[in-house]
Amino acid sequence: MAGESTKRYVFLGFPQRPDAPSPPAIPTIEKTPFLTIPNDGANVTMMKLTSHTGTHLDVPLHVIADGNATTDLDAADYVFTSPVVFDLPLGDAEVVQPDQLEPFVKQGQDADFLLFRFGYGPVRRADPDRYSVKSPGFGVESAQFLLENFPKMRGLGMDVPSLSCIEYLDDTFEAHHVLLRGKGRRFIVIEDLNLEQDLAELSQVIVAPLLVDGLDGGPCTVFGVLG
Repeated sequence: MAGESTKRYVFLGFPQRPDAPSPPAIPTIEKTPFLTIPNDGANVTMMKLTSHTGTHLDVPLHVIADGNATTDLDAADYVFTSPVVFDLPLGDAEVVQPDQLEPFVKQGQDADFLLFRFGYGPVRRADPDRYSVKSPGFGVESAQFLLENFPKMRGLGMDVPSLSCIEYLDDTFEAHHVLLRGKGRRFIVIEDLNLEQDLAELSQVIVAPLLVDGLDGGPCTVFGVLG
């Protein structure tokens, strides 16, 4: 049909589930009935979860005392119109090195959102415990390389539960500060993304945060626009 849109929409995150994998320090979601149809005429569910459970975003307040909270960002800060997906297969507990990022620099010059596919989608499905504690991640040097070589980057996402390498967290957590620090910094990191799908035609990423005032991050729904 003439004029019919050829765009398609996909979820780039995972549903929040009590049995979903998470880093050792982060509890999984708890869901309990608060009201029920038989007793109250409607279902209402009580949920208990942290701001960094499951597919979620980090904003500067996560690690910077006076950094921007989720509600300090504008709606436009959650919309990315030049995303790029980079395939960088890594092994267990591998820390990304700057030289591994060099091949992506040219392609990413105009990108506002970088998605790194480390190949851990299958690990999430097959071995949740391994995914939770052995996933690869960025360190200080690789985070600094991103800042210096991707000038239009406003966001970063990956198919692992943490930006930093969990097994070496003491050495790599500072990568959060590298990317999120700076007065008025408007930058987001999204962890635990579902990138195990064909994203060759990805043209836009839309992030819908759980909009609670003053949060340091939060569960979010991430949409990918294809075409």
